[in-house]
This record gives sequence, C-alpha cells and structure tokens, in this order.
Amino acid sequence: MVEMQYRLLRINAEEDVLVLTITESQVEGDAVAQSLQRELLAAVTAGDAKQVIVDFQNVRYISSVAFGPLLALRRQLNGSGGRLVVCGLNQMIGDIFYTTKMVSPDGTFVAPFEMQPNVPTAVASFHVPPRAEPSPAP
Repeated sequence: MVEMQYRLLRINAEEDVLVLTITESQVEGDAVAQSLQRELLAAVTAGDAKQVIVDFQNVRYISSVAFGPLLALRRQLNGSGGRLVVCGLNQMIGDIFYTTKMVSPDGTFVAPFEMQPNVPTAVASFHVPPRAEPSPAP
C-alpha cells in the first residue's frame, strides 16, 4: 500500500488525538481548498481517528473556501461519533472564524467548531465532556 504524501499538513499524534497542523501560510483558492480537503479526510481515514485537532498556528490568512474542507472533515467525524477541535488561531484568523460564527468564543451560541488556544489545551479538552449546547432563551 502506498503511503500518501501530505503537502499541506503535518501529522502528529498526541496521546489518542490526531493533530493535523496546516503548513500553508495562506489557505485561499479552490485548488488549495480541494487539496486540503483531500489531505484532511485521507489523514483521518488512514489514522482511523475519532478525535482530531486542526492546528492553524502557521496560517496567516484564510478565505471562506477554507471552511469547506473543515466542514467536510466535521461531517465525516460526526458520522463516526468523532470530535473536531480547531486551535492556534491568530487574531486575524480568529476574527474570521468569529465573524462567520464558525466558533463561539464564549459559548453563547452553537457553532460548528470547538476552539482552543493551542494544541496542549485542545488535547486536554478531549478528556472532559464537550460543553452542552446553550438552551434557547425563554
């Protein structure tokens, strides 16, 4: 079996969590988004991972096309009872995630992605139950 070469990801295991670090500084354009989606899904499938962190520490810019690969990964993990956490968001990337409501920094609304500041905190978050969804206001 041929092992896949990853151009956009660095792959690491921290305890029982698969850490996928995006190596590109800019995630924009359809070609990059399609390649990133293929690599994310292949890495999770190859590692038979249920607990996954996507680390953005190297990313300085993303466009909205970056959300497609993340949502596809989330869908795959949710289908197998898995969980996805994003981390390493700098201020600019964090603002894009906040503005598009892809993360909820204070838990006031249900967002597609859980967020942690860095890999060690994200790994630790897998050892506590995820936060319950907020109840609708009366």
